Amino acid sequence: MVLCIVALAVFSVMSIWSAKYRQWTKQALRCVMKNLTLSPCDVGLEQKIKGKVTAKLLVFPGLARFVYWNFSVISWIFTVSFLASLIYSAYSIYNFFVYGSCSPGGVCVITVIGWCILLIEKVIVYIVLLIVAALLGYFIIRRMRR
Repeated sequence: MVLCIVALAVFSVMSIWSAKYRQWTKQALRCVMKNLTLSPCDVGLEQKIKGKVTAKLLVFPGLARFVYWNFSVISWIFTVSFLASLIYSAYSIYNFFVYGSCSPGGVCVITVIGWCILLIEKVIVYIVLLIVAALLGYFIIRRMRR
């Protein structure tokens, strides 16, 4: 039930680019509307998400078992962190328009200095990914030559 709120926001954005998530978005919307009217959610969306997540984690059986049995606690943690992130983002946008910075007296990523720092970090990430891809290509070619 709690996961429906986060699922609605996430799947709404994902359904813009992929038709696969449009059905999930409709189910999440229906579940949220049922929760708002204090009716039980009959969609089974939480069970579907629980099954998908657990299936992906079956590579590590202990972790999959832990996630399966504690899924409601984990979904509460994700929901609270999602809402906290949303509130903090709204606060930062408000501060940017009022003070010109994400926090009063601080440096914001949206400012010119913040964009430069973000650009440098992005270039470093691309360089590291390029090096990793080159090493991976080297080992694949080396293995194919044997």
